[in-house]
Amino acid sequence: MEQKGIFINYQMAEAIDLIGRFDINTSAGRAMAEQALDELKKRWLEDTIPGTKIKIGNSMVGMQDITIDDIIQLLEMIEQSETLSVEGAGAFQHILTTDEGKKFSFDFTKLDIIAKLARDKGKKLIIDSAVVFGDYDPYKIANLGEEEISMLIAEYIKRLTSEYGDVIERIDVFNAIFQRGQISERNPEEFWIKTFGENYAQKIIDIVRANIDFSKYDIKLGWNEFYLTNSNYQNRKDDFLDMIRSIRGLDVIGIQDRFRSGESIDYILEVLDDLSAACRESNKKICVTEFSCSASGDDLRKNPTSVIDEKIQNILNAVKRYCSTNDTVQRIEGHVSDKFDFNHQELKNHGFEISTLGKKQINPKPEAQQPIQQEQPKRQESFAQRSQSELQIAELIRQKNQGIKQKKAQQKQQDKPMVKSLTQHNPNGGTNGNKGYAHIIVLSLIISFVTGALFMVAYMLLVR
Repeated sequence: MEQKGIFINYQMAEAIDLIGRFDINTSAGRAMAEQALDELKKRWLEDTIPGTKIKIGNSMVGMQDITIDDIIQLLEMIEQSETLSVEGAGAFQHILTTDEGKKFSFDFTKLDIIAKLARDKGKKLIIDSAVVFGDYDPYKIANLGEEEISMLIAEYIKRLTSEYGDVIERIDVFNAIFQRGQISERNPEEFWIKTFGENYAQKIIDIVRANIDFSKYDIKLGWNEFYLTNSNYQNRKDDFLDMIRSIRGLDVIGIQDRFRSGESIDYILEVLDDLSAACRESNKKICVTEFSCSASGDDLRKNPTSVIDEKIQNILNAVKRYCSTNDTVQRIEGHVSDKFDFNHQELKNHGFEISTLGKKQINPKPEAQQPIQQEQPKRQESFAQRSQSELQIAELIRQKNQGIKQKKAQQKQQDKPMVKSLTQHNPNGGTNGNKGYAHIIVLSLIISFVTGALFMVAYMLLVR
């Protein structure tokens, strides 16, 4: 395994196209490029997610920090990669739109931008999360039946391959959907089972294959799945292996795990062995589709950054060595720029580089020490469900903030003005509080007795 691939979105492609219009080797050209980039970044904030009316806004906050040098570095990474994995801009549920008459169509305008870059650089595209994606709520097609959805999928595949088939290497038909109910409360797999039956995967693969002209295009079909090396879901992993052995027309199995520092290297490699064996039996290949490692919550609670980073590096190195010697593994793919990654929002909020890509963790920023506002349910059901590490980190920070809150409350209690008490100094180092009260009582009795006596004397003098 010598090949590698990277993820790309249309903003990356636009930024690369932009700097190509200027001579950035001259001060004047670079200044004009920087001005144009600033305008481009402003427009990105107003852009909507393909196929929706939702503004991107600050969803990719790191994107606003991108520089000309960052784009140059990104271009160098593209030159060294064989494939570009398209995020969102080519996915069926993502780009499906309706007009006022409720007529369906597909918005490929963002994919056009990426496809142009691929053709210019001689690279191949991977359509990520193409048809069935566990992070997508199938609300756009919720009221349709099997026949109507089948026709839409067929139209989508025909359009996709007829316009971009020359640069597409692989279509990842499924992503993060298998037994999703075991991992998150929201379970879109139920919709696909309800619509197509328990054998929904085979039916959809058959629809996709029937609408690709393989005489023209050498396109592979993939299933990208996550949490396969997570020991909390061993039964799910076993079920997935049984499924891929039996499914027909599937060429590639993607491991999108974002490996966890809390897992042992031996267990991760054991799962890779199991997956390799299943793929050999059914004539399939493997791609590690998200080559990264997250710091587990348990590690963050117990270990310093240096220890966590070493564990992460050891896991990534072990996986890379395994892939380099395994003929079933076709390629390692992954994100290369946190500035162009939706996950960057998670990184900035929590102060941790939870998806490390082999880099060190960043130091928590001052704002990361402040209590994080509770997210809305819709937000909790999106990316957070893809990795327990994010949830564990959020819980860790919540506990830390709670501790800070309690400490401040205790400090406030200690800072209250001291009330002077009626005590007497004890030469032995203590206080005689009880004796002080006793003396006051005796003094009060004496004053009362003297006052009474004086009153009696005055009365007798007046009577005479």
